[in-house]
Amino acid sequence: MAAILEVKNVSKHFGGLKAVDQVSLTINKGEIFGLIGPNGAGKSTLFNCVAGYYKPTMGDVFFKGEKITGVKPWNICKKKIGRTFQLVKPFKMKTVLYNTMVGAYARSAKPAEVRDMALAVLEELRLADEKDTLAKNLTIADRKRLEIARAMATDPELLLLDECMAGLRPNEVDEIIEILQGIRSRGVTIFVIEHIMRAIMALSDRIAVLQFGEKIMEGTPKEVSQDDRVIKAYLGESYVIAGN
Repeated sequence: MAAILEVKNVSKHFGGLKAVDQVSLTINKGEIFGLIGPNGAGKSTLFNCVAGYYKPTMGDVFFKGEKITGVKPWNICKKKIGRTFQLVKPFKMKTVLYNTMVGAYARSAKPAEVRDMALAVLEELRLADEKDTLAKNLTIADRKRLEIARAMATDPELLLLDECMAGLRPNEVDEIIEILQGIRSRGVTIFVIEHIMRAIMALSDRIAVLQFGEKIMEGTPKEVSQDDRVIKAYLGESYVIAGN
């Protein structure tokens, strides 16, 4: 498989704090790659290094073989990397359609084209019936889907998802899983941070585990769930017992 994203020995320091410490990852085109670890492990910081919000202190990031280390976020988006944020912040007084069109303007300056692109994305995210609803009136689950819709409207080849299922009920999680599998089926590569273990285990082809900014494990969901270091650092014995 061809690599779409390569993270090579990336570190990000804030003063004396090593938020990310020499992390290397290779994500292949078309796969879903999970990133897990305790709070404060450096997951979102690593995302921010990939998406251009932070410039790594050391190391490099490559997208489709091109070095993108330190490239500004808006230019990262133009290269077809989309992302969501852990804290969902839509334009609350604007409609669902308006919020989605904001993303689509990264691909076209023609309002009619942008509207059509946004409507197609809303259909895929099962939000078409809410297109005229103000974002402030959406449920938490719909706001999460709107965040994904806005990122998908940028027409990404690589989609970075930062805890897009946090706070959702089990049936809402299942719906997001189904939507993401549909997005992957049409060729979008997905790099996802998630704390809901049944979701990340069901979705991911491979998973990396961070602890204190370092990668301590990478493998298939089964390999990761059975690794002693991961159990001690993050999953806990109760997860292993429940999974058996």
